Amino acid sequence: MCSIELAVAGLKVASAASSWQADRQQAANQAKADYETRANADQAYLNDIGDIEAERGQAARNKKVAEFRAKMKNRKDVAKALNAGFGNPLRVAQDIGTVFDQEYNDIAFGFEDDMFSLNNQRADAYANLQRIYNNIAPVYMPNSTDLLLRVGAAGAEGYAQGRAITS
Repeated sequence: MCSIELAVAGLKVASAASSWQADRQQAANQAKADYETRANADQAYLNDIGDIEAERGQAARNKKVAEFRAKMKNRKDVAKALNAGFGNPLRVAQDIGTVFDQEYNDIAFGFEDDMFSLNNQRADAYANLQRIYNNIAPVYMPNSTDLLLRVGAAGAEGYAQGRAITS
């Protein structure tokens, strides 16, 4: 009879050790998955930042092109008005300059709006990275003390059951 209780206690100890090993493997798998999640989130963030910076450069280029076109249009309009003989050259330049100033301000305001939008996109990209990081739960890796406690508890339980049966 004693050998049956001993076998049951041995099975409980082996089961506890096996459970501990399975928990360690699961924790290692989860840690690897979390690492990959972080790496993917980092790459996505860098891609977002790259796209935002490309848009920032494109907006700056578009602004310069628009300013250049406005400047050339202004010069063309002044020359056209002066060649047509519309009187005082200073007044012609002032009238056309007023239109140019408004167009230049519109270009500057449009560029500023683009920059605000891109800055908001950058903040959103970082907030998304933080959300992903914050959603990763910490992983508990069972240690050898945990194994000793599980084996000890299983052995004590098996011993207690064996003593109860023989009493």
